Amino acid sequence: MRFLLCGVQRTRRLLPFVAAFTLLVATAFAAPPAPASPTIRALPDVSLLQNCAFVSVDVQEAPPRSYVTEETVPKLWKSMGITATDVNAATDYAYDVAFPNAVRVADACRAAGLPMIFIHWGSLFRDGMDLDPTTRAEFIGQHGLDYSKWGHSIGDPYARPASFFKIRPGEYVIPKTAQDAFTSSNLLYVLKNLGVKTIIFIGGHTGACLGRTADSAKKNGFRMICVDDATFDARQSTRRTCIDQTGYDAVLTTAELEQWLKSAPAR
Repeated sequence: MRFLLCGVQRTRRLLPFVAAFTLLVATAFAAPPAPASPTIRALPDVSLLQNCAFVSVDVQEAPPRSYVTEETVPKLWKSMGITATDVNAATDYAYDVAFPNAVRVADACRAAGLPMIFIHWGSLFRDGMDLDPTTRAEFIGQHGLDYSKWGHSIGDPYARPASFFKIRPGEYVIPKTAQDAFTSSNLLYVLKNLGVKTIIFIGGHTGACLGRTADSAKKNGFRMICVDDATFDARQSTRRTCIDQTGYDAVLTTAELEQWLKSAPAR
């Protein structure tokens, strides 16, 4: 994420937002997906906690908060109708709401004894040859071959899970090289080896990395719970819409998730 990216750096620091949108030009913005079946607002049955795991998508180490202006919004974004106000609102929501709630969700899932999985951007090669080709082409178009500006190599300071998670020994940290973690990491192997049937998702972007990973989870037969206020998107105006379009089995707030986990029998 440089905040995450699903992204690049605004142009360095804007990173989280740039890639998420530039990679969706031909898909999400060309033809908005039809709404999926309605999500469930009531607390799920506690049976869903059997074989359940926590998965954070791209809640990565973040730089100090910064904002864009209409003058610094990339031209591609402007052509897509993206405004500085919308992007800055998304930044505030991520830092003020989603990140603190991500910590609460992680702590609650740990206390419930769930397997903990943290997905982050992280190409193994400095030149990004293991990145999704579309992503790599976007980085070249924005930054040329100055790899230090790409921000997605495994050794880059922001290409790792956020330090506020305080990841413990025995928890699973998995790098990915495309928006969809199922197609660009060993996430599926880890989930199958753990015997996971249900995934509690947090992170972002709801219309890019998180959304695409959740879509693949659904196609692979996993049940999915999204913690609404522990997610973020590149634009605040699209955050919740993208959640609804993904078709999670349940969408809960952080407080609802905490209540649900406490209602389950001791593990």
